[in-house]
Parts: sequence; structure tokens; C-alpha cells
Amino acid sequence: MASRRASHMVAGLLVALVAGLATGCASTGSGTDEPFAAWNTAVADRSDAPARWVALGDSVTEGQGASTRSTRWMDLTLDQLRKEHPTSGARGGAGYLPAQFAVYEPDSTWGDWATARSGSSQFDKTVPDLGYRSVAMQAGASRTYPFTGTGLDIWWTRYEGSGDFTYSIDGGAPRTASTTGKASTGTVTKVDDLRRGKHTVTVTAVAPFSLQGFTIYDGDRDKGIQRYDSAQSGATISTFTRDQAGFLTAMRRAAPDLVTITLGGNDAQHVTPAELGTQYRAFLEALAALPSKPSLLVIGEFTPASSMTNTMSSPWSRYLAATKQAATKAGAVYVSMDDTFPKATYSGKGIYSTDGIHPNDKGQQRIAKLVLSTLAAHDG
Repeated sequence: MASRRASHMVAGLLVALVAGLATGCASTGSGTDEPFAAWNTAVADRSDAPARWVALGDSVTEGQGASTRSTRWMDLTLDQLRKEHPTSGARGGAGYLPAQFAVYEPDSTWGDWATARSGSSQFDKTVPDLGYRSVAMQAGASRTYPFTGTGLDIWWTRYEGSGDFTYSIDGGAPRTASTTGKASTGTVTKVDDLRRGKHTVTVTAVAPFSLQGFTIYDGDRDKGIQRYDSAQSGATISTFTRDQAGFLTAMRRAAPDLVTITLGGNDAQHVTPAELGTQYRAFLEALAALPSKPSLLVIGEFTPASSMTNTMSSPWSRYLAATKQAATKAGAVYVSMDDTFPKATYSGKGIYSTDGIHPNDKGQQRIAKLVLSTLAAHDG
């Protein structure tokens, strides 16, 4: 289990050290010599412990423009990774999903995926969870979500004045989760030992509390490849850093081996390229310092439509250059969509959705191909 993963890491460090000695230089560490060492080790060890990927970013990662949740690039990428790296006994669940997405119609209609609702609840972007997308539930409010799998984690926030909630699986007897205690984010209630198949979970607020989301497992709680969705349409770096301590608490709960990041398009509306580079590097270094020491993949975004570039203080190419430099200095791998994607337009044709800003299903496929090829290029 953990010892096997440790042996892979030691082997990787020895390879890096030998390479450094052979060139007469001091080793700069696995972040330079093997930038995906943590991820490759976790994938190799997936039969004993899960390989965890956090997809972090703005609308490009959340999937605005995709017609369904399953046609997002992160879902396509997850499906292909599991095909390439099968794990005995682990079909693989949906992973972490927020209680509500920040996508919008008409291109993406799957934002609120609860199938039944009662009482008062509101979408909330202030809680520092994965992607800052929770639902503030008032006393008596109830929401039902469908899932396929063998278990799940219910993520919620404990805060001053919050109260208990109940959860029910497939309409069964409700169980109470107590929210008393020290304030915290990323608190988890586990549900296991379900028969494999389709289920529902109904969450009901006894008193006000914040429902963050769910990690859905299908035989892969303790093995396989898992994906955590930590994106928000409209997000900037400051979205994740305005309460960075709280956000990193949620990230430590996820314990990623790989973090992919798409940010910059929204930031460029408010900052200069130099400011973006400084903020990006600091954020990447905070992610790299997580206890799980994840591999980092920064995905440079395609050239936005003129409605966005016209309000930037500099050409988009300078923002991409600043992003690439920040990634390099932070020890992350950098790959750019701008090299193969055409500039976004409002035609609603080709690889862009009807809003002319976000990739449609064809565009999602192209991003998945780019990410998969980048991971493969650094595979061991």
C-alpha cells in the first residue's frame, strides 16, 4: 500500500540524483527532472491506493459549452485514463461533484443536477470548497441527487450557527449528521456498502448548513483513478486565493497526485501580464506545497473572443507568456491550447458553442486529446 508508493518515489528520486551527478550538476529535484513523478507513481500504484486528479480552473475546466456533464473534457479524459490504466474491481465512480455547477444555459443546462428540491436553498460561491460552489440550505430544505456506485462522501461546511442535516439513500430511513464542533470546510460524511447500481441521496437540513458536494465511488474508494472537480465558470486566481487557507484545507482533503489548471482568461480583464504571472506563480507554489506534493499541469487557454481581448491591457500572447513563465518557475508542466485552437468567435460553429466563447462538445474532445497526449509524453 503506502510502502509500495514510497518505493516508487524513492526510485524516482534516485534516478534524478544519478542524472544530476552524471551531468556534473546538483539535482534540481523531481519537479524538474520528472515533473509528473507524483502522478506516474500514483497511477502505477493504483491497485493499492487511489491516484487522485484535481481539475481546477475556470469555465474552460468546468465545461461551459458542453451539452452534458459526460461530454466535458475532464470526463472524457477520466474515461480514457481508466481505459488505459484499468484497476481490477474498480469500475470507477464520478468522483467529486459540487452540489451545483456554475455553468449556464442555453449551451449547458446541467448546472443544478438535483432531481428534486423543496424548501429554501441558494447557490453559494463564498464557501472555500473545491471550486467554491456550494448550496446554502435553510432549515427544512431538501435536495435529492442521483448517482451510480457503491458509496459516496457527503462534503459539507461546519460554521458558527450551522445545524444538523439528515441524509437518506434510496428513500430509506434518514440518518443524522451532526455539524456541531469547530468551524471547518471540507468535512465529510461517509456512506458505504451499497449494492452497485443506480441510487439517490436525499439531503435535508434540520437547521441551516452548507452542502458542498459529493464524491461518488464505484468500487474505487481505496484504489483506481479518481477525479475531483474544482472549477468554476467565471473564476480567476483570486477566486481560489481570497480564502486560500480554507481552499487548501479542501485540497488537502482531496490529497491530489495531479492538479490541472486553466486560469487566466478572466484574470486578464483586471490585471496586467506581469501581475498575472506573479499571482499565478504564487498560487502554483501553494499547490505544489500540499502534503501530497502533486504534479502540476498548467493549460494555457486559447485566444478569447474580441469582447474579452478588447478590454485587456496587453495582447493575449503576453498573458500566455506570463503564464508559461510562472509555470516553469513553479516546476509545472505547461501546454497551450492556443497553439492548435482557432481564436474564439461568435459564429457558434466549429469547436465553439453558441456563446462564441466556450468549447462545444467537439472542442471538449480536442482539449481531452491535448491533456491525454501531454500526460502520455511524460509517462515514466
